[in-house]
Parts: sequence; structure tokens; C-alpha cells
Amino acid sequence: MSQRTFQFRLHSSHGSPDRATQSLVVEFLAESGQWEPQHPSLTTPGFRLYLLSLLLCQHTYLVVNAQERSIPLQRVEGSFTVLTSTEWIIEQLEGTFVMHLDPAAAAAERSRADADAIAFISERMKLCPVSRNLPATVIKTIGLRLGA
Repeated sequence: MSQRTFQFRLHSSHGSPDRATQSLVVEFLAESGQWEPQHPSLTTPGFRLYLLSLLLCQHTYLVVNAQERSIPLQRVEGSFTVLTSTEWIIEQLEGTFVMHLDPAAAAAERSRADADAIAFISERMKLCPVSRNLPATVIKTIGLRLGA
């Protein structure tokens, strides 16, 4: 049985002092092979809106928990792939997020993004209510790491 593949990528920037999201770009890989910026509206296909909500919920949980830990986040890059059956039933979700720290932040601030903090944020991302409501049969893999 064949599957459908949906791919997205995300880039966000976060400046001081509060490290809130200042810009966010989400793109969808169209059948043409071109990345298309996403600007959700009432004319966006419903299933794509659902997939965007999965991606954006993960991103929100990442940013909020990095803020909670006072991590000097500068930008986030993410990729998201969703596999469905031919009947559009989600079977697998794989996301990879990379946090980049502000190089101008003090070393003590940057050190807050240690292995324990990354593990904490990764666990908290699993609490995203959109992905938690996926059926238990869906294979979910969400990775988070620090970028160079």
C-alpha cells in the first residue's frame, strides 16, 4: 500500500530581552518540488491546517519552555514530515528541531542550554495537545538538538 508524504520546514527568530518569536516562516513542499510559504487562511486545505497545527504546537512548546529556562534562543529551524495512508490517515510523524543560541549572550546564559535542559524541553514538547490527540498507533518522533 502506498503512502502520502507531507513535508514542512520552519525558521523562526527570537531576540532579547524576552526571546519571544519575532518572525516565523513555515514552508510546505508542494508536489512541484518547490517550497511554498504558508499563510493559513480560510481557503487553506483543512488537512494542511491540521498538519500546520501539529508543527506550530511543537514549536510553541519549544519556545515557551526555552523561555522558562532563560535560554538565550536566537533562532529555531525545524523540519517536519508526516506520512499518511492513501486514505489520509496519519501513520507517522517525524520532526527535527534545532535551537541556535544567541552568540552575544554571556557564557553563563548559554550554559543553561545543557543536556538536561534539552531533555526537559524535549519532554515538554511531547505534551503538545495537538500531537497528544493523535491515535496511539501513530509513530511519533520529535528530536531537538543545539545547533553549532
